[in-house]
Amino acid sequence: MQKNTLLKILIGLVAVLIIIVSASFMGSRPNLEDEMKSQKLVDSVSHSLEMESLTIKNREIRNNWNTYFKVSNNKFNYYEIGGIENLQISFTNDSDYLVNNAYVDVCYIIDDGSCYKTESLLFKNVQPHSIVTQEAPNSSRGKNIRLDFSQIYSDKLNFLYGQSIVGTRSSIDPYFSKD
Repeated sequence: MQKNTLLKILIGLVAVLIIIVSASFMGSRPNLEDEMKSQKLVDSVSHSLEMESLTIKNREIRNNWNTYFKVSNNKFNYYEIGGIENLQISFTNDSDYLVNNAYVDVCYIIDDGSCYKTESLLFKNVQPHSIVTQEAPNSSRGKNIRLDFSQIYSDKLNFLYGQSIVGTRSSIDPYFSKD
């Protein structure tokens, strides 16, 4: 009789244990709303990681801007006594972003190596991975030229380069601009 009672108690305890474990699993099963919240959290973290990766990529472009934005000239005509004609200046945008404005200074150099005059050219809305060419003014003096960027601005890249840009800039991202 004792064995029978002990067996009944043991079976009862196992049944209670099964009921408790089953109930805990049923109570812990997430409902649809909880699953949606979890998915939103995963999506948010994923988006944050993508944005951080994009931010790092953009900072690399800004800090190495001179490999993405270039200026060049054609073979222009010049005269031995001085004077430059048929000068074309090309701006190259090798980035993934539109360049809103790029100012290029064209310095006409005379025999003694000094700059006779400087003309500024504006390149507007230069599409990603493209080259835009403009005619530069002729000069009555000069045998050579020097090209310099005076300013480059890209809104989507948050990039601003300028020889006269002043203010406090981050040393790790000095060309970042949220203007």
